[in-house]
Amino acid sequence: MNSNTARWVRWLSPVALLAVLAVAFRSELGFLTEAFAALRRAVATAPGPLVSAVIGAFGAIFAMAAVMKILLNVDAPRTDMRRTVALTLGSNAWSTSVPGGPALSAWLTYRVQRSWGASTGLCGWFFVISGALSTVWMMLIGLVAVVFLGASLSVTTLVSTLTLTLAVVAGMFWATRNPDILTRWARYLPTSVRNRVTNVIQQVSQIRMSAGQFVTAACFSLCNRLLDLIVLFFCVWAVLGTPPGMQPGLNEASLMGVTLAFIMTKLAGAAQVTPGGVGTVEAAAAASLVAAGMTLIDATAATLIYRIISFALITAIGWVVHVVCYAGRGYMLGAPSRSGVGSGSDEQ
Repeated sequence: MNSNTARWVRWLSPVALLAVLAVAFRSELGFLTEAFAALRRAVATAPGPLVSAVIGAFGAIFAMAAVMKILLNVDAPRTDMRRTVALTLGSNAWSTSVPGGPALSAWLTYRVQRSWGASTGLCGWFFVISGALSTVWMMLIGLVAVVFLGASLSVTTLVSTLTLTLAVVAGMFWATRNPDILTRWARYLPTSVRNRVTNVIQQVSQIRMSAGQFVTAACFSLCNRLLDLIVLFFCVWAVLGTPPGMQPGLNEASLMGVTLAFIMTKLAGAAQVTPGGVGTVEAAAAASLVAAGMTLIDATAATLIYRIISFALITAIGWVVHVVCYAGRGYMLGAPSRSGVGSGSDEQ
C-alpha cells in the first residue's frame, strides 16, 4: 500500500466506522429522526436566527480574509478583499475535505500569495502571525468563559498556551528588528540551506508593521472567532425559539453552555480525525449542549444546523471558488501565471 492510499485509508476509516456503528445501533438512534424533525421546524418557524447564522458564517470568512489583507499589505499594496476572500474560501475547502487538507490548504495559500508578489519571508510572517492571533483569541475566550461564566476548563493549559503563543508573536517582531543576530546563527546551518534561510531572514527584516496595523489585524481575528461563536448561538436560538441567556433553564442553554460547546467543537475539529471533523465535532457539540441544559434532540438539531452552515455550506462555496479561481492554473502543481501581479521571486 503506497503512502497516498494509506493516507486515504486513515482519513476515511473513522467515517466508515461511524457508518458501521450507525447501522449496528440504528434501533438506538431514534433521537436522530426527532432531531431532523426539530431541524425542519426551526427552518419553518425561525428563519431570522438562521439567516443571522448564515450572515455570521460569511462574516467570519470576511474577517479572516481581512487579516490576510492587512498582513500581506503591511509594507506595500499587494492584494484586496476580493482576492483574499476568494483565497480564504478556496483554502478552507482544501483544509476541511481531503487527507492532509491543512497542509494542502497552506500550500495553496502560499502559492497564491507568492503570485501576488509576496516574498517567502512575508508569507511565513502571515502564517505565523495569523495563526498566533487566532490561537490567542481562542485561549482568551476560554479564560473569559472560566472567569465570568464559571466554565470548567484547565486554566493552566489555557494560560500556558496563551503565554507560548504570545512569545511566538514577540519572537516574530524581534526577528524583524534583529536580522544580524539571526544571520550569525544561520552560519551553523548546512551550506545547502544557509543561503535560502539567510535570504528569508533579510525578507522578514524588511517588514515594518505599525501598532495600528497590528491592532486592526488583531481585532479582525477576534471578530472571526466571535462571529463563529455567534453562528452557534443563532443555531441554538433557532431550535429553542429563544436566545440563550445568562442562566440555564429547563431545555434552555445558557450563554456559558454555548461558549463551552463552541470551544469543544474547535478542540475536536483541530484533531482532524475525520474529514472536516465529521462525527467528532458533532458529538462534542451535542454533548456539550446537552450538558448545558438542552435535550439530546434539540442539541443534535442545533449541532446539525451549525455544521450545515459553518462546514457544509462554506466548504461547498469554497470548492466552487477554487474551481473558478485556481483550478488548472498551476497553483497546486506547476508554475502559476503571474500576469498582472508583479514578480514573486525570493529576492523581493
